[in-house]
Amino acid sequence: MPRTPSSALAAALLLTLAFAAEAHAQGVSLSRAGSGARAAGMGDAFVAVSDDGTAASWNPAGLAQLRQPEFSFVYAFSDQGLDLSGLRSPDDQSLYAYRFPVSGESSSVDFASAALPFSIVRRPVTLQVSWRRLYRLENVLGGQFDRYPAGEVGNVQASTAFEDRLDGSIDVISVAGAVKLTSRAAIGVGVDFWSGGWNEHVSYVAAPMPPGPSPFLDTRARTRLSGHNLNVGLLLNYPAWNAGFVFHAPFWSDFSNHVDQQSSAGPPQTADAPRARLRFPRSVGAGLAWRPASLWTVATSVTHDQWTDFIVDNVPDAAGPINFFDGLPPELSTTQDTVSFNLGAERLLVAAGAVVPLRLGFGYEPQGAMDVVTRDPVNYLLFSAGTGFNTNRFKLDAAVQYRRASFLTSQVLSQETFLAGPLARDFIGRADSHEWRLKFSAIYRIQDTEKLRGILRKIFG
Repeated sequence: MPRTPSSALAAALLLTLAFAAEAHAQGVSLSRAGSGARAAGMGDAFVAVSDDGTAASWNPAGLAQLRQPEFSFVYAFSDQGLDLSGLRSPDDQSLYAYRFPVSGESSSVDFASAALPFSIVRRPVTLQVSWRRLYRLENVLGGQFDRYPAGEVGNVQASTAFEDRLDGSIDVISVAGAVKLTSRAAIGVGVDFWSGGWNEHVSYVAAPMPPGPSPFLDTRARTRLSGHNLNVGLLLNYPAWNAGFVFHAPFWSDFSNHVDQQSSAGPPQTADAPRARLRFPRSVGAGLAWRPASLWTVATSVTHDQWTDFIVDNVPDAAGPINFFDGLPPELSTTQDTVSFNLGAERLLVAAGAVVPLRLGFGYEPQGAMDVVTRDPVNYLLFSAGTGFNTNRFKLDAAVQYRRASFLTSQVLSQETFLAGPLARDFIGRADSHEWRLKFSAIYRIQDTEKLRGILRKIFG
C-alpha cells in the first residue's frame, strides 16, 4: 500500500532507528570485539590469550595473569570504501551508473586502562578500570547515480545525488576484576556502562531529464542511548595451551530518537521516540591458545551473537517491538544470528633486552543484518598482520587489518519510491565493501611496586 507523507515520516522514524544495509555497506560492524594492536594482529583471536592490559575487553578472567600494575593506551585509524556494480531496476527496465563515490576516514583513541594486581588470602587478584570506544560511527556513503533505459547507454533519464552520512560513537566504561582460583583456573567479572549516540543525515536530490522541478528528500536523525551490562569470563591455563570462555549478558538500554524530514512532497515534519528501549543481545565466545614451542602461540576463537534479539521497544506508531536492523517485527525480520571465527599466530624474536613479535591473523565475521529485498547476507573476511617492540617495562605494538565483503544490495533514490512502500527500491546491485584499519598500542608496566604500595597506603591509610 502506498504511503502518505505523514505515514512516510512514521516509517522514516522506524527505519532511522537502525543502520540497516547502508551502514553495513559502509563497514560498520557491530561485532563486540575487544581492543589492542596485539589482538588485532592475531586476527582478533584473543579470548584464550588475554594476558595484557586490554584483557578485560576480551575476557575479564585474563586480568588474573597480570602481576604488575599496567597502564594501556590504544589509538585506531580506519578508511572505508564501497564499490557498486551491476545496478538495475527491479523490473530490469533501467540501468544505473554510479559516479563520484565517496569514502569515509576516521581516527580516535580506542582504549585506555589502568590495572592493579594484588593478593587476597594468598589468591592473585587484579582490578581494572578502562574506557573503550566500542563503536566508531563515522562513515559516509554516497555519490551520483545516473539512470538510463536498458539497452540505451548514454540516454540519461535522471541523475540523483545521494548521501548517507553517519557521525557518532558508542563508548564503554568498564570496571572489571579477576581472581586466580587455582594454579590453572581464573574467573573474571566486568560491568560495562554504555553511553553515546549518533547523527545520521540521508539526502537525495534528483535532476530530471529534461530539466524541471527537482524532487528531494532530506532526513536528519539523532539517536542517543545509555545502559549497562555484565560480562563473565573463565580462563584455564596449562603449560602448552589455554582455554577461554566469555559471556556478555543481554541488557535493555535507554534509547531516544528524533527525526526531522523535509521533502518536495509536503511541509517539513518531525517525529520523536523519546522513551524507547533498545535490547542489546547476548554474545558468547570461546577460544583456544596453543603453544607448540616456547616462542610460538597459535590461537582461535568462535563467537555467537544473537542478533535476532536486537530489538527496539516503545516506538510510536509501531504495533510492538521491532528489530533494530530493518525496523520489522521480530517474526518478520530478515536479521540472522551469527557465528564468527577468528584465527591468529604469534612468533617471538628475542633480542638483547627486548622481544620483537611477528603476528598474522584471519577472521570470518558474518553480520546480523541482511538487505530486506535481496536477503543476501553480509559476510566480512578479515586479514591482519602486526609487530611490536617489547621490553619488561614497555610494550609497543602495531597492527593492520583489511576487511572486505561482497553482497547484493538495494537502494531508494527517489521520493516516489520512498512513498511506495517499505520494500520498494529503485535499484538492485552488487556492493563490494572494504576497510583498512590501523591500531597502535602502548602498555607501561610499573616495576617498582613497593613505591606504588607506599603511595596507596598514604592515600587510603
